[in-house]
Amino acid sequence: MGMMLIKEKEYKDFSWDFRRKANHKPLVAHFELTYRCILHCRHCYSECYNNNRASRRELSTKKQKQLLDKCKAGNVLWLCFTGGDPLFRKDFAEIYAYAKNSGFVITVFSSLAGLDRELFRMFCEHPPFKIETTLNSSDAGLYHKITKTNLFERHIDAIKKLINAGIYVRVKTLITKQNLHQVERIKELVESLGAVFTPSAMVYAQLNGNKDNTALRLHPQDMLMITKKYGHLSKLRAQAGERKTTLKDLTGRIRGKKVLSCAAGIDTFWITARGRMIVCCDIRKPDYDLLKSGNSVEEGFYSLNRTLRSWRFKTDSLCGKCKYRRICSWCPGRAFIETGNSEEPVGYFCELTKRLVKDQEENKSRI
Repeated sequence: MGMMLIKEKEYKDFSWDFRRKANHKPLVAHFELTYRCILHCRHCYSECYNNNRASRRELSTKKQKQLLDKCKAGNVLWLCFTGGDPLFRKDFAEIYAYAKNSGFVITVFSSLAGLDRELFRMFCEHPPFKIETTLNSSDAGLYHKITKTNLFERHIDAIKKLINAGIYVRVKTLITKQNLHQVERIKELVESLGAVFTPSAMVYAQLNGNKDNTALRLHPQDMLMITKKYGHLSKLRAQAGERKTTLKDLTGRIRGKKVLSCAAGIDTFWITARGRMIVCCDIRKPDYDLLKSGNSVEEGFYSLNRTLRSWRFKTDSLCGKCKYRRICSWCPGRAFIETGNSEEPVGYFCELTKRLVKDQEENKSRI
């Protein structure tokens, strides 16, 4: 209850500084505790696994604790419990308490639809570093259309209760064709709750390769508008530090034929709902069996990194030759999910990048 509310700017500074100093060590673990969620959002990339068949393959409480023990032994500092919605595991409170007692800094990603009285009391008594939730509408009607539920008021109430209790809640918004017309109203609602409006606008194909949800992607011109109006390129600014960032700073063909040119595996890894370790949420293979006796976080992290960092283009891929790859949303994992080929361009990403480049060149403005 005495926890001070951390300002968004202070958190960003802390998080960026933390990652910059990580020095290629496995310090951050994202636990996909479950793919279950009471919301059924069409845009969600894991909605394909939000079913009873997938839930039957989730790990037991005992195995989740074993994974936490291995993370502690591997000097992991930061945990993110995610999903799906981790609050929908009946044993979430037990897993959370075990992680807290192990000394981890904890973030929770949740729809908050499962925030009952007991969980709220637990968060008040033993606060996480922050809770992240996604709010994609400003009224109950659109909320129902997007989530297939009538939980709008419950969601708003949960956000209010947590913020009033002094818990840092980050409210995110995914802008799609479904809610583009409500962006300003959503912004006003989020800010009225005492949170910072944090929009993004990229819809990724579902993990099983289903691309039906990509029909919700904004038209490239609308995406450019959102990018310019709401600062969706802040990550690119961060990559370039405090200096002015121009298009020239972030372009140029990447040397050699290496496929990865991102921060995957720098300090972060994921543990899937089936206990497999990966170093990028979009690249599900290769993976590592962290539950196997004798296997460790360090061995898995470094072996997976060696494999991915040795990845080279085997074809005359347009993406391998593109000088705008650093500012494009393309990556081999997303390409594989969407096209079945990790070296194949994704047309939508190409079009977005062309629009961005054209706009920057015409306006000679800062990224």
